[in-house]
Amino acid sequence: MSPSPANRILTPRTIKLIGIFGLLIPVIFVSIFPLLVMISTSLKTSQEVYIPPPTFLPRAPTLQNYVDIWQVVPLGTYFWNSLLIGLGSTVASLVLAIPAAYALARYRFMGKNLYILFLLGIQMFPPIVLILGLFRLVAGFNMLDNLLTIVVLNAVFGLSFNTWMLMGFFMTIPPEIEEAAMMDGNSRMGAMIRMVMPLSWPGITAVGIFSFMNGWNEFTLPLTFLRSQDKLPLTIGLFKFVTRFKVEWHQLMAASLLATLVVVVLFMIVQEQLTRGMVAISEK
Repeated sequence: MSPSPANRILTPRTIKLIGIFGLLIPVIFVSIFPLLVMISTSLKTSQEVYIPPPTFLPRAPTLQNYVDIWQVVPLGTYFWNSLLIGLGSTVASLVLAIPAAYALARYRFMGKNLYILFLLGIQMFPPIVLILGLFRLVAGFNMLDNLLTIVVLNAVFGLSFNTWMLMGFFMTIPPEIEEAAMMDGNSRMGAMIRMVMPLSWPGITAVGIFSFMNGWNEFTLPLTFLRSQDKLPLTIGLFKFVTRFKVEWHQLMAASLLATLVVVVLFMIVQEQLTRGMVAISEK
């Protein structure tokens, strides 16, 4: 007997895919639900936000919140400061991490494996553990209330992770490429810059994105070391919508959504490079 149409459709592979999608759909919904609430709240008026019972969809959607937030707080200044911290810490960290990762990938020396484990171990200590000592150190150098302090500290805290990630990517590049370049008269540094760096661009992009996100989302360091209103990043500036007696949820959600869109747009721009870099690192 020939199999029925239902049996031909419900193959073991099809049943497996149905089960996978059945598990993924609730997970995806739970993951994006906060984002949906953020979008919905940003389209509500201040009166509708506090009307009981709360509604998921706005009754009278409005975009006025996205206009008002630029006038209520200096949101443009907060965006600019976050951009400076994110880009500055990314550039500073990559400038130091690239040669360190290259050396770990190409050279053999005593204690190399122990040093690599040390890099991983550093990641277990969050900045909050060292915050008191850092405060005394920064105050001693008279660097309080300075954006450069946040850039340097954020780059330092991300340096070990960036070095470890880039090391894994450099190890996927055959050393024969550099040897051929050095036979043509290039130095080790010249071979790295002319041959390895172009091939490493996807991995550098991937690490740079993670570094930028850490700087963009940094909260503890700016809260501790910055005081002036014109130097606060977006993560601290969003708290200006939380007043003493009321939380302006509609404006807070609108500003938070704009802050989220910056990272989303950045991901979309470098998506191909990011994917290639992460695949290459994972294949190490």
